[in-house]
Amino acid sequence: MTNVHETVASLADEILNDLAGSRTALIYAPNTIGKTRLAQYLKERDPDGVVLYNSFIEDVFTWDNERVVLKVNPASELLETIVTQGLDSAIIDNFKAFTSGRIEPRLDFESGEVGFGIHKGDDSSTDGIKISRAEESIFVWSVYYSVLSEAVETLRDNPELRSTPNYDQLTLAVIDDPVSSMDDVRIVSVALALAELVKRASELDLKFVIATHHALFFNVLFNSLRRRSDRAYVLAQSTAEGWTLAKQSKDAPFSYHLGIVKDIQKAISENAIERVHFNQFRALLEKTANFLGHTGGWGELLVGPDASLMTKILNLYSHDRFADIDTSAVAEEYKDAFKSEFQEFLKTFRWADAA
Repeated sequence: MTNVHETVASLADEILNDLAGSRTALIYAPNTIGKTRLAQYLKERDPDGVVLYNSFIEDVFTWDNERVVLKVNPASELLETIVTQGLDSAIIDNFKAFTSGRIEPRLDFESGEVGFGIHKGDDSSTDGIKISRAEESIFVWSVYYSVLSEAVETLRDNPELRSTPNYDQLTLAVIDDPVSSMDDVRIVSVALALAELVKRASELDLKFVIATHHALFFNVLFNSLRRRSDRAYVLAQSTAEGWTLAKQSKDAPFSYHLGIVKDIQKAISENAIERVHFNQFRALLEKTANFLGHTGGWGELLVGPDASLMTKILNLYSHDRFADIDTSAVAEEYKDAFKSEFQEFLKTFRWADAA
């Protein structure tokens, strides 16, 4: 029987209890379900024992558009760790590996700045490049990944031989959707590297909680970490009842999407549409597009009269950095467009038959 959790604390307890007999909890859930709240709670519950990655880490880095550099908050723990452990080269190498490109970051921690350029060693070299939003996400992930990799390698050493005691208290790595804005090739690259890091930590007393809304990221990690000591879940939320955490035995949480259809249909019938339903709809579109091989993406599946508006709304709600904690209120205009496009989608792609 699946437990229903009215609080984040209760949800976290179930995950941590399961981790007592496993090493990894891989969680699939659309945005606005509560991944950010869960990740923040786990960090606040044990600040010294948890190393956290989520969208708020990006706040450590801000663009100076006039000077075309990424400024680093000098008070951040990440910066202190990077400087203390000398992780500059690791960050650069990881960024280049994840991007498979020629762009190279230059880290100047005395000034708290990161510049980007193409460095060929000749007159064609270029500095002061404004990188894309996806490349910025990869850079931030490269910083976290480098710190986490250093922690794992340090903890693998005999305690008497460790270069620093700073990681000794770590018991949990919590990673919340590191692949926002990335394309599929980079998502696969990040997932495979993370899976290898989890495997390197398999003999340590360090557990992992990895949450994502991206089906491909979930799929790659699930298949890379498919061992008895790993657990996979689908996280869902009912406004009236609370969160449920269903164990997942397959690499694609397709059956969950049948539940999404029923949840949305119920919300429409009860005139109770919230932001969570928009993100569930997008997850449904993404899954269907992947299944049917639509290379142009999920937007191709919106074919009704409000397709353009619905695409904009779904992008807005899905990529809002604070989607998990913002208001659930939805404008009536958006609700009407949602009803129209959802019904058209069910009819066109025969989800009504499956539900």
